Amino acid sequence: MSLSLSPVSRASVAASASAAGDTRPSRAETGWGVTMIAACVPAVAGYLAVVALLALVGVASGAASGATGGIANVVTGVARAGAVGWLVAYQIPLTIDRAPLGVLPLLPTLLLGVLVARCAARVQTRCEIHTPADAGRVVAAIASVHGVLGVVLALVVAPATVTADPVRAAVECALVGGVAAGLGLARPCGLLPAARRRAPGWVWPGLVAGVGGLVVLLTAGFAVVLIGLVVSVPEVVQLSGPDAGSAFGLIILSIGYLPNAAIAGLSWLAGPGFSIGTSAVSPVTMVAGPVPAVPLLAALPQGPVAPWWGVVLVVPVLLGIAVGRRCIAAAPDLVTRLYVLGVAAAVLAFGSAVLAALAGGRLGTAAFDPVVVPAGSLAVALLGATLLGGCATTLLSSPVAPPPVETPVEIQTPTEGNVDADEHESAGETTDEGEPGPAPTACGDGLGTATP
Repeated sequence: MSLSLSPVSRASVAASASAAGDTRPSRAETGWGVTMIAACVPAVAGYLAVVALLALVGVASGAASGATGGIANVVTGVARAGAVGWLVAYQIPLTIDRAPLGVLPLLPTLLLGVLVARCAARVQTRCEIHTPADAGRVVAAIASVHGVLGVVLALVVAPATVTADPVRAAVECALVGGVAAGLGLARPCGLLPAARRRAPGWVWPGLVAGVGGLVVLLTAGFAVVLIGLVVSVPEVVQLSGPDAGSAFGLIILSIGYLPNAAIAGLSWLAGPGFSIGTSAVSPVTMVAGPVPAVPLLAALPQGPVAPWWGVVLVVPVLLGIAVGRRCIAAAPDLVTRLYVLGVAAAVLAFGSAVLAALAGGRLGTAAFDPVVVPAGSLAVALLGATLLGGCATTLLSSPVAPPPVETPVEIQTPTEGNVDADEHESAGETTDEGEPGPAPTACGDGLGTATP
């Protein structure tokens, strides 16, 4: 017995289903359902990850100290601390026991942004979104969910000793979620190709050169931090705490602040440096002062300024030279190269200023407050170094020779005299010695018989 339906049977089944009322969700309803799930998954997953990490740190500290407590109290405390950690991951400034905390780790924010971007890209694949308008609706939905959850955690779940501005929590949580979702949908929904088509031709090479230069500088800053940690291994061990639980918690804290330290290292390489309370560090000045007992801060230089520290100021200039070479490869003429260089320098300056603003902030009310990475000075320093090295490379480079213009080959139309001469030559009227050859044969009868 065959279970297949004929076309008439399928039509009758479809007609009966439509008459009875099909309750299956439409594509639009399914798309909104997938969007809401994708909006909630990274927020809930981030909260659970923070809770699990805090619970692990609490278990390690409790095992090291031998402390015990009620399970209900422990669970409640970890849940409330998870709300605080979630707000910290979204860069929401907090007030803990009337002490401000604005220096927040950037690594959880980066991981959360990657998760949100991947979920947004998953929505694009499942719902077949290909237009910027549909991408805007998905971004708005994800941002709204994150903003609402930020308000709820700030008002309800957070401990009584920890306060956060609910309006700022809503705005910044929505901003982080929306920006991450937009980055995840930029390429598959055609936002980047549309922007490239509308912008002049020299904008995109400048953006690529500027972002690449910023990544190189961040890598160099991170290398400076690692070198400082390797040189100061005894101080790192000393600042790790007296027991395994404290060491585990402080190491996790230091790992979370590694991007902040890389930005501070970038500012040190560029010249402005950074400061922690009364302590200030730059390639040309060193003001000693108290710093928090965190293993990551063991990378800070000890003692007076070394004579060779000023050499690091060459690094931004070398980066400007590399950017200038990229500009030469991106454009054939001098004016366009300068346009590309200007865009790259602006991207470097603006990006470094934003990163510097994110890396610093308030840190209590004692000698550690505030932590400052000077955004304005860093932007000006990188802008000047990039323009100096890039202009020197661009102006001193040899101009690119224009491609040779191929002249079309003139095909001469043979005249009547030339045709007769060619026919005579093909008929063999002249010999190699220049003597006239035999007369052409007459083929009057069409059979090829020669006339004597």
